[in-house]
Amino acid sequence: MTTKKQDKASILSIIDAVETLSSIADMDLEKDISVAKEQDLVVQDKELFFKSVHWLTEDGSGESLHMIKEIFKVVLNHIKNFYNDDQKGAKDEQGVESIKTIMVLVGEAAKKLDKYTNLFHQSANMPRITELDEYKDLREFYQKRISNTVAEGTLGKWILGLSANVEEAPRTEKISQKERLKTKYIFIDLEAVKSDTEYELFFLRKEDGSRFFSPPLIKNMKLVSDFGNYFGEVQRKDPLISMDSWKDRCAHATSISILRALGSRVERFFHETARHRKGELAGIMNSAMMALLLCSHQENLLSNSPVKSCYEYFKDFQNFLYQAMHSREYQKFVVYQPRVSNKVANTLLETLHALCRSMILHQKGYEEMTPHVQNLIQEENKEGLELSQQSLDGKLVEIFLQEYELMKTKMHQHPNGPLILLLNSLEEGDCNMFSPLRQKNLPVPLFSMYFHEKKIVNLRLPAPITQEFIDKVHIDETFHGFLRACEKDHIIRKHLLFNMQDRTSWREVARCQALEGLMNIPKFNQHIAVVTLAFDTEFYHQHSPYDKEDDAEIFINHFFEHLSDEGFGFYFSNSLSKALFPKFAKKLLNVIHRVFFANQNKLSVEARRDFIEIYYFFLVMKCIEIVKPDSYSMSCKDAIDVGGSFNLIIYLMLKLMNNEQIGQIDIDCIHYMTYMPALFVRERLMLPDRFSRFLSVLKVVEDLRSDYGEETFSMILSEAFDPLYESPIIHSQVIPSHS
Repeated sequence: MTTKKQDKASILSIIDAVETLSSIADMDLEKDISVAKEQDLVVQDKELFFKSVHWLTEDGSGESLHMIKEIFKVVLNHIKNFYNDDQKGAKDEQGVESIKTIMVLVGEAAKKLDKYTNLFHQSANMPRITELDEYKDLREFYQKRISNTVAEGTLGKWILGLSANVEEAPRTEKISQKERLKTKYIFIDLEAVKSDTEYELFFLRKEDGSRFFSPPLIKNMKLVSDFGNYFGEVQRKDPLISMDSWKDRCAHATSISILRALGSRVERFFHETARHRKGELAGIMNSAMMALLLCSHQENLLSNSPVKSCYEYFKDFQNFLYQAMHSREYQKFVVYQPRVSNKVANTLLETLHALCRSMILHQKGYEEMTPHVQNLIQEENKEGLELSQQSLDGKLVEIFLQEYELMKTKMHQHPNGPLILLLNSLEEGDCNMFSPLRQKNLPVPLFSMYFHEKKIVNLRLPAPITQEFIDKVHIDETFHGFLRACEKDHIIRKHLLFNMQDRTSWREVARCQALEGLMNIPKFNQHIAVVTLAFDTEFYHQHSPYDKEDDAEIFINHFFEHLSDEGFGFYFSNSLSKALFPKFAKKLLNVIHRVFFANQNKLSVEARRDFIEIYYFFLVMKCIEIVKPDSYSMSCKDAIDVGGSFNLIIYLMLKLMNNEQIGQIDIDCIHYMTYMPALFVRERLMLPDRFSRFLSVLKVVEDLRSDYGEETFSMILSEAFDPLYESPIIHSQVIPSHS
């Protein structure tokens, strides 16, 4: 009987084997090996070595035979486990179909390698692959035990049908050859899918209307998903097995919060529109309100086994809301403002905009799931690590890292979350547009900051866009409605959106331009300000050509040059630019260098990365001071990784600078920001590299605070940074939204 540790290792091995076989079967081996020879790459990472083509070259032939044999052994062990697992193999048609598919890959890969066997004979005198004992043993076992039970065509038909669904008609409008070449030869690979860094490309088209993925990629995704999900023990211990119930409760709590925010408008809406429900907009709005009310009823919770759950009613509400925003009657009212005497039209507009505002500002419910995160951490905390409030003093980095590692271990029991999400979206045909607000990624207030005696709400807000083509982006109509609701009762409200997408990248430049363009629309420019900060450039990551330059003065000069040039990924409005450059921007660089890095002449790569994050924090505070918004957001494409990690920096920097103790309510907020958005939206954890950037900055601040002492630390920061602001930011209070 295998142990849990062995089971885990076998899952990883079979996935690697499937990926390698798929790659060999799909590649033009002669062309790819030629390219590998020309590049003369040396791959040192064993995992990368195992998955890459370079081990098939003459230079890699010393290990090629070992790798090929290892693949066949892994596949044979997997098939034996499948067959011997309580005779499950004879009954599990889906599993048998997966075995059939992997054997097809084994055959195709072996034939392709044999075709080019002369490459290997030149330096290693390798035998034919089909003559290896490992290959023969695998084929013999398969033919005797499995082949006569194979179910016909299940996976093949699924893949063919899926391919037909994604190969949709190209865009008819003419585009230049230069534009078409921008992304013509760019495709998503399986590694990007597994890392979940470019999933939005599955919902987008290239400039010419084609897709960023191909049927072979879908096939590999399905195979990896199947083999990752095979082991029943893993599924039974899935930490997200109650996800549907969690989402249902969140939808219920959110609907109650929205209705409370609407207040008396609900009754007024039904009273004013009672005799006009046959009208286009009134009818849709009535359906939306009814769905919201039904979602708020406790008897519709999934735990009560209703005919229709709260989560389903909330999806109905969202769909009706979008229908209302796109209706011809609403669009007419937006262009031609109805007269004051038209009570019905004004009630419809006011209610619809209030709903949009509530969807953005008044979501409650996610925080109710924080106890579930804490339970997952404690379930995995088998060694009894001290994670209590009393253990936090001076050890935040250590505690948060331990918790993250525990969650990583726990999430190993969840079978390929992002992969399953993508496959479901493709299989259901829900892959025609990238629109975070419509794809179950709803905004939520995280915490409030009292800055200059004004309450400013921090929103977890994904990019409020809809995008079908990589080069065409529109602002989400719900966000338009939110902005239109910002002017009410003659009070001007304003939102400051920090755009954290990369305007130097072909993937995100169109989204950046669309968001920045909001300030050029006369009816919105009083209610929105957009600042773009570079969070994914070579300089931000200190990659080449900046990685070897450790001179602090040169680094600071480079940083200032980048900040003041849109070509390096930054964008500030004219008014903000005048207020920030050059005086404030230069002074801030020098103060951070002096206070946090002791004016060191040399800065390591890690120190330079920390410097950038700390600078961004103080720059964000200055922008907030200048704009004086009612709310602000750190908005990357989905507000999970880039935005999520920087919100953690903002929250803890304000707490530590203000010399506040970290209490349980703060820990709840931090747990929520760290884990819940990623779990709910992508069924994974925050990406490790983003979480590491957060921890690295926190360590710098904690170490400095420990060296000076809490009171002295706060005093030093106050003396250094207060002169750069109109009033002290050190004493800005921050309070979680659910407190």
